[in-house]
Amino acid sequence: MEAKHRLSVLPALWAVALVVLSAAAACGQVARFETEEGEPYARIGTRSEGGQTYFRLADLAAAVDGIRYWNADNRKMTLSVGESRISMTNGSRFGVLDTEVRNLRAPVVFAESEFWVSQGFVAGPLAEAMNAEIEWQPRDGALRVRELRPAIESVVLRDAGEGTVVEFGLTGDPAYNARSRTRSTIEVMFPGARLPDSLAVAQATPHVSGVIVEVSPDGVRAEIAVTEQAASYDVELLNDPRRLEVLVKSGYEAATPAPRLRDAKRLLPNATDVLGLPGLGTETVMIDPGHGGSDPGSVGRSGLKEKDVTLSFARELAEALQREGFYAFMTRSSDSFVPEHRRAEIANLAVADVFVSVQCGAWYSGWASGFSVCYYEPPASSGRSGLASGGRGLPRLRADAADPVKDELRWDRLQEDHIGESRALARAISSRMRDALDLRNRGVAGRDLGVLSGCSMPAVQIEIGYLTNRDEEILLSDEGFLRDAARAVARGVAAYRAAAEERNR
Repeated sequence: MEAKHRLSVLPALWAVALVVLSAAAACGQVARFETEEGEPYARIGTRSEGGQTYFRLADLAAAVDGIRYWNADNRKMTLSVGESRISMTNGSRFGVLDTEVRNLRAPVVFAESEFWVSQGFVAGPLAEAMNAEIEWQPRDGALRVRELRPAIESVVLRDAGEGTVVEFGLTGDPAYNARSRTRSTIEVMFPGARLPDSLAVAQATPHVSGVIVEVSPDGVRAEIAVTEQAASYDVELLNDPRRLEVLVKSGYEAATPAPRLRDAKRLLPNATDVLGLPGLGTETVMIDPGHGGSDPGSVGRSGLKEKDVTLSFARELAEALQREGFYAFMTRSSDSFVPEHRRAEIANLAVADVFVSVQCGAWYSGWASGFSVCYYEPPASSGRSGLASGGRGLPRLRADAADPVKDELRWDRLQEDHIGESRALARAISSRMRDALDLRNRGVAGRDLGVLSGCSMPAVQIEIGYLTNRDEEILLSDEGFLRDAARAVARGVAAYRAAAEERNR
């Protein structure tokens, strides 16, 4: 399921003004709970107790779109706000925000069959859970909320076995983008974010020689200086706690070699030699189940192999596409190994109208989750904006390499002519998957993907879930889930076809 982050609670204020009016009126005294912009606002019941102003917890919960839980066994009330949990006990001046104890300044009160909390609760753990500042202004009778910009709170370097992890501790949900302009640096930008007065940076590692974090005109900029051992990097946004992890690794995938054609003078052989003939519109879909044969791909904790998941999903997708009126083919229909460059070649020779590569996500830890849809983006512009792609572009550092194939047609740049249509296809598929699946939506992003670079048609790569995530590994072994996901992808391809036909009229 798409994660609900702390910053998402503030827009709910605009929708709850009428919800809490009747409850607050029953108390007789009310406070306004409003954003900096003022109205519309929610009304919060108040009462005086021991010289303190108290606020009705039920009204606060409604105002911030929170959920209250009462545990009769330990007699604790818990308020869920976004991804945070605040637990409290009647008569205690201490509460727990997630796993940390907070001083509420005044005890929680249970009166009139309701829980009441003090100004210390509102300005403390509630504001922290919302990533906001909440100020009680008794003269105006208002609790005023000021949303805080996301902050970069810490930088930690640690060994991950296959490389070095640079972890940025975050508050809120900042947009970000990561790119490599030079062979020796990785730049991570957090547009609109803020930085504390001081920020400690850990010692160097074999892959990272240093990290500089500074305020820039656009937000916060981090520059990761890498050593000669570093050759590639991946980026993941994770929760519990909220953080961005940059995994700097030694290995990298070599550039896709150009396939040797029987007739190197033309893109396709004569029509009599191809698997299909060019048609009008979008008719034929080539499905590419990732990995296979001697290449198992990622392996889950229970032993589930990525190559088996992608093949099962591809078979479901072929059936779903046929029901939508497409011709569906696969680059492999059994547990066989197909080289990466051959997959694009098969699609081109088949004159496919759409290419869909299927993969599973993997991360060095089990925290990463969700599905994503990617399209090809060349290395020269590999830095993806978090504002445009959800910050999930994963460019690779690469050294200049000699062309392994001389004087032959280069298939690994054909996709550059189809980037716009591939992006439209990716968005259509992602939208249908978001509506159909109870998984986190990691969004749409452009990536330098070798398997897509040689395709001469709109092409995308789908990661349908993370085998390294225990819960999602269970889903990926479930035929019902794979069938639902495949049908969502097929609906996305059909929606893209309809939109493309409309544009071409």
